Amino acid sequence: MLFSPLRSSLQLFFGIGENREKSLYTKGLRTWEDYLLYVKSDPSFTKEAVGLVETRYLELKRAYDSKDYDFFSKTLPSIELWRLWSEYSNKFCFLDIETTGISAYSVATVVSIFQNSEIRTYERGKNLEFLFEEIHKDWILVTYNGKRFDIPFLEREFQVKFENPHLDLMNLLHSLGIKGGLKKSEELLGLTRPSHLVGMEGRDAPILWQKYQRDNDLEALETLVSYNREDTKNLEAVLERAIDRIYQKL
Repeated sequence: MLFSPLRSSLQLFFGIGENREKSLYTKGLRTWEDYLLYVKSDPSFTKEAVGLVETRYLELKRAYDSKDYDFFSKTLPSIELWRLWSEYSNKFCFLDIETTGISAYSVATVVSIFQNSEIRTYERGKNLEFLFEEIHKDWILVTYNGKRFDIPFLEREFQVKFENPHLDLMNLLHSLGIKGGLKKSEELLGLTRPSHLVGMEGRDAPILWQKYQRDNDLEALETLVSYNREDTKNLEAVLERAIDRIYQKL
């Protein structure tokens, strides 16, 4: 069987967290089967404990064999949702927003989603209200710092509630020692941007929107949209590079 990141998630067994999983990895345990055999051969596990692990293993195997995406998307810790990428990439929806600021009076201006190699952009005063009709409830939302900013911002402004599984790449990258914001993270991962967007930061977005609103500056709007779309598409590349880093550590 080819290596499956999902089948190497030992955190799917009850009582195993991140640190315990790392400890088991150092012992050469890489799959659910490895862990089951380990438990059965270790006399320190009681018969009852072995039975619980075996029951859980059978549950996981049934879910995997039946391609039960819902089971795993709801069971995996959010930071571990990357494990579904290789087998369920069609369920990943990359999302990024631009706003007029970060105050309670700020509003969203441009939002893009990138899913199945297709990018869709929603602009304030044009089609932004249709964003929420497009996002399927079972999609995994992938953001950078979206748990603290993008998602709460949209929920507050539009009085909606996202129930989707959510992978925040900032948390995943921090676990790999990669910090400094999205642009810095891209650099550390070897990613580059088009020349006309190099040097742009999130703080430029409100200024571009203001130019568009005040002066009907369509070039400013075009730059803002291009910047937002690049942010959104790059999230996929960041995820893939992060997964490569994780593989190197396994």
